[in-house]
Amino acid sequence: MESEVKLIPEQKLAVINCRTPISDLGIFLSMLMGWVDAEGIETDGDPFIVYFSPRHEVNDGDAVFDVSIPIKKDANETDRVRVVDMIENKVLSGIHYGPADDIMSTYEKLVEIAQENHYDIIGSPKEVLIKNVHNCENEKDYVTEIQLPIIEM
Repeated sequence: MESEVKLIPEQKLAVINCRTPISDLGIFLSMLMGWVDAEGIETDGDPFIVYFSPRHEVNDGDAVFDVSIPIKKDANETDRVRVVDMIENKVLSGIHYGPADDIMSTYEKLVEIAQENHYDIIGSPKEVLIKNVHNCENEKDYVTEIQLPIIEM
């Protein structure tokens, strides 16, 4: 698997905080994208999820995660959508192809790469939804970029 260390620049984000079964992800992603469309928001990248529950446990009941999308400038918040600034951060990045059912194998490979290169994983994983439920009908065609925040030891 190919991986790379990337520096993610400071970004302005639209965020929905969630504590719900991961099966509800599509609902919250639709809610976020609907807000973007209704407000005429100019986006600055693909939507993504940040998991605060352990990723390997998100299918076991409620999960805690944020559904977010980078936006180009400030926007009016709602009772569900917040606008926040994310600081610059360094990540180890790898691509997962296909449905999320087997995404843990890609996580395992990235953790191995982090260990081999003496990277310390310092935060919550992020899944950038390059091709997913919001823009792709067939799960086997999904493309997800996994980003693990790191520091180099």
